[in-house]
Amino acid sequence: MQRIGALARVTNTSPTALRYYESAGLLPPPERTENGYRAYPPSAAGRVDFIRRAQALGLTIAEIRRLVAEPTEDPAALRHAVAHKLAALQRRRQELERLERDLEQIYVRLVRHPAPACGHVGDCGCWLPTEEEVMAMAHEVAGVQQTGCCDCPDCPDCSECCGPTDR
Repeated sequence: MQRIGALARVTNTSPTALRYYESAGLLPPPERTENGYRAYPPSAAGRVDFIRRAQALGLTIAEIRRLVAEPTEDPAALRHAVAHKLAALQRRRQELERLERDLEQIYVRLVRHPAPACGHVGDCGCWLPTEEEVMAMAHEVAGVQQTGCCDCPDCPDCSECCGPTDR
């Protein structure tokens, strides 16, 4: 049996996280010593390692709770949960790619017309970028990716990483 501090050191986890895992139903309540300290069995370290790996895979606390509540002889439940996470990640990646395309189009439109003639960004389709505008945007984005900063003297996005003296 080991106390919470020892388990925390062995698993590289904070005692606060271990208490949270216990309250969330991921770790079974440990035995208590005569003076009230938590006394974890040696198997608790393996459970904590599993919890942390599952979190790294993107599983929620509720999903992990379901997994640890089921028998562990069959890894099908974990495969099933991971398959759902992979599908969700792929959907999210597609959403982010669509958002990236939308932001690129808005960027080009804002280069062409600083203020939309129709009132609001996205209210009309009159902002189709020219090839020259697309190339200018690609060049500027590549420059920001390469240096981490843009050439704008008052860019709020660059104020922390490359202030006025760094440009």
